[in-house]
Amino acid sequence: MHMKKTVGRIAIAFAVAIGGVVATSGTANAYGTGECKYSKERTGSGNGDTVILQIWRCPDGHDYARGIISGSASASKARVWLDDSINGGKSWTARQYTTSPSRSTQTPQNNLLYDGSPHKVRACGDTSGHRTICTAWY
Repeated sequence: MHMKKTVGRIAIAFAVAIGGVVATSGTANAYGTGECKYSKERTGSGNGDTVILQIWRCPDGHDYARGIISGSASASKARVWLDDSINGGKSWTARQYTTSPSRSTQTPQNNLLYDGSPHKVRACGDTSGHRTICTAWY
């Protein structure tokens, strides 16, 4: 069991070193107990839909990102995801892609680690076939 934890820590450390954004479950309980503090928010909107990027600082010293979409009253089939870029938004990788048959959804709030420069993160989403909207990069 001890070996498994060590391997897991090495894998997360390596992922942070090469990517900066990594799925982890290390602070899952911190959100539920209110230990993470709200830090920043970016918003994008269009076609009655609103996409929000939230950045939370947790007790482990890391920042975590969450993407939220809220569609117009007649919207359905919500999709939201987080884009990660290491070159100022010239190219990016989509992460934490989340869908819902309803008009709103969010990415898991406790398992996307965002550790800043050179990384940038933004939230993007759409509903009911509406055009994709994104927040500004953070």
